Amino acid sequence: MKTRRTFLAAACTLACAFPLSALQPAEPTVQQKLDKIILPTVQFRDATIEEAVEYLRVKSRDLDKTEPLVVKGVSFILDKDDSAKTPLTLDLRDIPLGVALRYCTEFAGLKYRVDAHAVVIAAKPEPQFAPPVLGNARAIIFPNVMFQEATLEEAVEFLRVKSRDLDSTKKGINILIKPGGTPAPISLDLREIPLHEALGYVAALSRYKLTTDGHAYLLSPAAGK
Repeated sequence: MKTRRTFLAAACTLACAFPLSALQPAEPTVQQKLDKIILPTVQFRDATIEEAVEYLRVKSRDLDKTEPLVVKGVSFILDKDDSAKTPLTLDLRDIPLGVALRYCTEFAGLKYRVDAHAVVIAAKPEPQFAPPVLGNARAIIFPNVMFQEATLEEAVEFLRVKSRDLDSTKKGINILIKPGGTPAPISLDLREIPLHEALGYVAALSRYKLTTDGHAYLLSPAAGK
């Protein structure tokens, strides 16, 4: 009996030292999904890069079988550029998502960067930018952020209002746009993303600089705009 009690006490100690959450596998990274998701077919004939990226986005969500699964598929952010006008013609079978992405971007004369929450596609992707964290912006998670050719004002208003809805304190985060400049239209399709990360992509696509003074996020026209 003494031996059994000793065993149970040791098991309890071990369980306390290693909580169940620590034993569960981590959510797959974007790069792991690019490597593991296999596309049965990829067929384009004179497709635009926008059409190709949309196909990869939709199929990645349909075919994502990785576990555990919090966010299905891969989010792609296309920074549109006048040089990306080359039509794409591909006919592939049983190809990893990442390889299909490489062919699409290479043939379109573009490059890509893999971030923690999305793949950024552009003519010359900037080095990954770590947006500043204001207050509890990291804890405010947006289930969906979807814009199609939205203005900067529309995007910021959405993030500002939803940050209050999603904030446990209902205070949200202050976001201001400095006057001047001509922001580019914003197209995004992101899931389960923290506020500061979503705002960082909004700033990058609109060609604005994101900073904070400790009281609010400030979006300023980039130099030379």
